Amino acid sequence: MVTHELAAETRWLTRLAVRACAGDLALRDHAPWALHTAIRELLVRVPVYRPYVTAGGPPTELAESALPPQAVRDAKAAFSVPQEATAVDVVRELALGRLGAGEEHAEFCARFAQTASALHAKSVEDTAFYRYVPLLSATEVGGDPGRPAVSPEEFHAYCARVARDWPATGTVLTTHDTKRSGDVRARIAVLSECPERWAALVARLSRAAGVAAPDPQLAWQAWQSAYGCAGLPAAEAAGRLEPALLKAVREAGLFTSWTEPDPAYERAVTDFVAAGPGSGTGEVRSALTRFAAALEPFVRANVLGAALVHLTMPGVPDLYQGTEREYLALVDPDNRRPFGRPPEGRDDDPKAEVTAAALRLRRERPGLFGESGTYAPLGARGPAAAHCLAFCRSGDVVTAVTRLSLRLAEEGGWRGTALTLPDGGRWRDLLTPGREFTGPEVAVAELFADRPVALLVRA
Repeated sequence: MVTHELAAETRWLTRLAVRACAGDLALRDHAPWALHTAIRELLVRVPVYRPYVTAGGPPTELAESALPPQAVRDAKAAFSVPQEATAVDVVRELALGRLGAGEEHAEFCARFAQTASALHAKSVEDTAFYRYVPLLSATEVGGDPGRPAVSPEEFHAYCARVARDWPATGTVLTTHDTKRSGDVRARIAVLSECPERWAALVARLSRAAGVAAPDPQLAWQAWQSAYGCAGLPAAEAAGRLEPALLKAVREAGLFTSWTEPDPAYERAVTDFVAAGPGSGTGEVRSALTRFAAALEPFVRANVLGAALVHLTMPGVPDLYQGTEREYLALVDPDNRRPFGRPPEGRDDDPKAEVTAAALRLRRERPGLFGESGTYAPLGARGPAAAHCLAFCRSGDVVTAVTRLSLRLAEEGGWRGTALTLPDGGRWRDLLTPGREFTGPEVAVAELFADRPVALLVRA
C-alpha cells in the first residue's frame, strides 16, 4: 500500500477509534493524535495478514498472534511520554474486538484488519520479498525469508496445534498468488544444501552469457529462477522468465516501477534474460541443464516429500490446477496459464502416483484425517535420524519423508538409521504394492529403497 493510501486509512481509523472511545470515561481522554500514532505503529508491526476477530466475540489464540506483545512494546517505543503510549493498548483492544460490539467497534475491527492485510501484501510480499532474494524459495506468500526453515520439532508442534485447534483449515503449496509454484520452490531449496557449487555455477554462467545483468541482485534472482524452471522446454524458458523478472524488478521499485518505469533499465533486463537465464541454446543452457540433472534426485526428494506431507498432515489439502503432477510456474500470469495434461491413459509422473495414493486413502478412510483424527510424531534413531521426518495419523497411517537429501548423501546415507513404527504390527506400503514392514522398527534405507518417501497403512 503506498504511503498516501495508508495515511488516509489511518486517519479514518483514528476517527472510528475516537468515536468508539467516546462512551467510555476511562478511554475518551486519549488524544486523537496519540490514537493515530498508535494505529500507525501497530499496523506496520502486524506479523501476519490480519487479525481474524469479531467485535465483542470471544478471544482466540489466532487473534492474539496478529498483535503479539512484542509488537505492542515496539509500538509504544514511538512515544516519548509513557502515559501517552497507553493509546497502543487501547488500539490493540479495539482491533481485537474487546472493547464492545457497537457499530464503531465493529467497523474499526473490520477496517483495521482490511488495512493490515493490504499493507502486509504490498509492503512485505510485493516489495520486500522482491528485494530480499538470497533464497527465492523462502520469499513466498505467508513465508519469512529471514527464517527459511523450521526444525522437525517445530513442525510437529505446529501440526499438533492444527489437529487440535483447526483440523478443517485449508493447506496449500501452490495457489494463483504464489510467486513460484511449490515444485519450483522445492527445486530452488536444494541450492541451500550446496551453496558453493551454486555460486561457482553462477559465476561460470555469467561469463558464458556475454551480456551483463543491469544489477547483481537481478542476476542472482534470474539465475535461481532459471534453475527452478530448468525442467521447462527450452523454447518456453525466455518467454516465461522475462515477464516474471520484469514484474519482479517493477514490484521491487529499486530501479524501475509500475508507475515510474525506466525503459533503459527494463531493456537491459530483457537483453540479459535472453542471452543468459532464458537462453534456449548454447553453453549457458547446457551447463544449467547438466547442473539440474545432477541435483535431480534431491529435487525429487523435496517434491515428493512436500506433496506427501501436504496431503497427509492435519488440515484439508487444496490442490491448485495441475499440481497433482510436476508443475513448474512463476508469478502470475505465468501460474494462471492453461496447463497441459499427459496423454490419455498415461500417469507415470512420480508425484502423480504419490498424490493419487494419498487422495485414495483420504477418500476411503476419511475419519483418519478429519476433525476426530489424531497426529503423533514418529522418531528415528541412528546417525541420520535428523534426515527422516515421520508422523502417524490416527494410529493407522504413517507418513515418512526424506529431508535435506543432498546433505544426507554427502554424509554417507542412512547408515543403519531406523524408524520406530507405532505399536508394532504389520504395515503395508501404499506406494509400492506388495511391500510390507513389521514393527517395532524398520530400517530407513529399506523403507526408502524405491523412493524417498513412504506412505504406510496398518495391515
